[in-house]
Amino acid sequence: MAKYVLIGGGEIGRGNTPYETKEIDEGIVKLTNKEKPIFLFIGLASSHSDSYYDQIKKIYKDLGCETVYLKKSNIINNPNIVENKINSADIIYIGGGDTIKLLNYVKEYNIDKLLNKVKEKDIVIAGISAGAIILSKEGYSDSYILRGEKDKHEFIKGLNFIDIVISPHYDKESTKTKELLKDIGNRKVYCISNGAALIIKDNKIDIIKSKKDAIVKTY
Repeated sequence: MAKYVLIGGGEIGRGNTPYETKEIDEGIVKLTNKEKPIFLFIGLASSHSDSYYDQIKKIYKDLGCETVYLKKSNIINNPNIVENKINSADIIYIGGGDTIKLLNYVKEYNIDKLLNKVKEKDIVIAGISAGAIILSKEGYSDSYILRGEKDKHEFIKGLNFIDIVISPHYDKESTKTKELLKDIGNRKVYCISNGAALIIKDNKIDIIKSKKDAIVKTY
């Protein structure tokens, strides 16, 4: 069975930003139990996927991985390449960005079906922010704000690979959290800050943190 890592967020050291997910990235590689795992990056939610991959490639190569990138041109033009890359991966890492954009792409190009096929294998499937939301049942997302369609966060249905509801980028003092507490209804929500992640393995949930002040809180 696949092991899932849902990352609340965190900078990965692009440009002048800090590196906030070090222990989480190390934990992802350790979960494979392999000396040189194959790491596949899916960056469809971001408008800067190439530079995103360049930095995450450096991180995971330094951790001993062989790194592979699922480019949009591959996805559109050659579904066999997409299937082979997903089937060969020991780690599938879904990047952050616009949740709705990501969901639309993975459904349009049948990536959701390919991910569903490999979830019975002993692999690690990780997602950060929007990538974590789509692996979940639902996620509290800023996607409508990014798209200029609404002025508040909304719950967005994911692919439901894990029966869990999450809110990434958690900050107990933020406007987002105040909105969440009004919108939550009868949901149980795992709120995950930057530098924190949930590891779901054998239906058990563990927490890993890369920052001392990282938080995971349930409402």
